[in-house]
Amino acid sequence: MRTPPVIPESAWQGDIAVFFAHGAQQSGDTWAVGAQTQPDSDRLGMITLAGRGQDDAANAAVRWIRDHCTTNDLELVRVENFNDRYPEEQRADFSLTRFTIARTDPPGLDGWALPRGLPSAAARTARRSSKGRREKA
Repeated sequence: MRTPPVIPESAWQGDIAVFFAHGAQQSGDTWAVGAQTQPDSDRLGMITLAGRGQDDAANAAVRWIRDHCTTNDLELVRVENFNDRYPEEQRADFSLTRFTIARTDPPGLDGWALPRGLPSAAARTARRSSKGRREKA
């Protein structure tokens, strides 16, 4: 089962967003992985896997987020395993991965502006010729 993640505007800091995929082992080899901006925040989306282990849950979370980025013109900048944040006795039952993504929208023509206040071509030529006279002296 897959619910696409929905990244709220509040998660973005400029063109970068950081969020976590928390995985927890359910009954047997069933894992539930939910994406959140903070541990106590609402889920941004969720996937479940049946008959899989912890590594499969983490890999599925990476594929899930990578697919989301590809579909939405986002770039997956960094993936970090944060599983060591859990107490050692709980690590086998949980998975924690941190994702950093970036917006890849290029600026439109309105975002581009020519520099202002550049010296005219005549002023640049005069500067070059005076510089050459100083070097010769």
